[in-house]
Amino acid sequence: MGMPTNDILIPLGLVIGFMNYSQNPSEFQIPQIKLLVFYLVVIFLSTFISVDAGTAIEQFIIFLKRVLVFIMVVWLVNTKEKLISVVYMVFLMSIFLAYQAILQALTGESWGGLTSYPGYTEIRVRWYGDWDGPNVYGLLFVISAAMSIDLFARKTNSLGVKLFGMGLFGLFMYAIYFTNSRGAVLAVICALIFYFKSYFKLWKAVLLGVAVISAIVLVGPSRMSEVSSSESSAGERVWLWEQGLEMLVDNPLLGIGRGQFAAASELKLIAHNNYVQNFAELGLLGFFCFTAILWFSFKGNYYVSKQVEGLDGRIVAANGMLTAALIGYLATTFFVVMELDLLYFVLGLSAAAYLVARKESDQVPVVLLSKKDLLIIISGMFGLIFMIWLAAVKEII
Repeated sequence: MGMPTNDILIPLGLVIGFMNYSQNPSEFQIPQIKLLVFYLVVIFLSTFISVDAGTAIEQFIIFLKRVLVFIMVVWLVNTKEKLISVVYMVFLMSIFLAYQAILQALTGESWGGLTSYPGYTEIRVRWYGDWDGPNVYGLLFVISAAMSIDLFARKTNSLGVKLFGMGLFGLFMYAIYFTNSRGAVLAVICALIFYFKSYFKLWKAVLLGVAVISAIVLVGPSRMSEVSSSESSAGERVWLWEQGLEMLVDNPLLGIGRGQFAAASELKLIAHNNYVQNFAELGLLGFFCFTAILWFSFKGNYYVSKQVEGLDGRIVAANGMLTAALIGYLATTFFVVMELDLLYFVLGLSAAAYLVARKESDQVPVVLLSKKDLLIIISGMFGLIFMIWLAAVKEII
């Protein structure tokens, strides 16, 4: 209809959500809120100093809208009934999108006449808008597939729930197969191994990982057989990552300004990596905020997913699902820049799931920025930078 969907839905959601927030603001206190505010300040300062005031305001508004998605979800999803409803709505919409992916692959087009991504000899399905690319489309199914793991893996679930979860996982993996996205496949493997790490001894986990990766290479998407830095697409990525590292060295504190990576890179492309894009454009200050937001979103869900005594099993399961979804998302965005509304929705839903758990049980601890958290965040920052350096400069990953 040509109507600005976000401009209608987000303010409406914020107004309704504020009614929940105003009743008891203390129930919504999490470190991510302050970190997101600081993140916006860094975005403005970095872009203002490196570019100009007009661009700084433009980037600030773009990311403010995304932060408002986070806040809207946290304020709205404030009961276990709402949380469970949203989780199953995610599954329902993902089933629809998987149907569209399969329809496009098998018949040549999906609803609206959309055809597969041009320029490839193999089929690579896509969707509309932000998802008009196989890798970002695959990211939607990574989130859903990761969430479905909990349905069939949690020991307390009934046989019917386990079978339902297996069916969903198979459907979403089939859709990923048709995106032909190597990053999406590797991300699901990461989510699986992370989820099952507590079920197996180390040597069994390693063997399982080797077996899964071997199976994916043999029967998975055709492009999985080309996972190496010498392949042209991967080579282009690592060259962009190396330039991102150079941008960080030249501008270590605040980076080159938000939205400036493509203009500054020799290939005139974005970084194809959320982490590189962040530290190159926003320096170590912005990268600290980004990493800290991810850490606290993960930490709350992971703690609740380990079964807090007396807590409703459905809340525990929802937190487990979102832990896996975060792992899958963060693994996928090692190969694609995807810091759009979807990320802030997932982060917001993760925060909401933790807050609902805390509301339901006083055994759930309050998440605060401690010295230990600070050490973990800083170690994570430089660990990621080191991994990217190994891949881009030393070419040994």
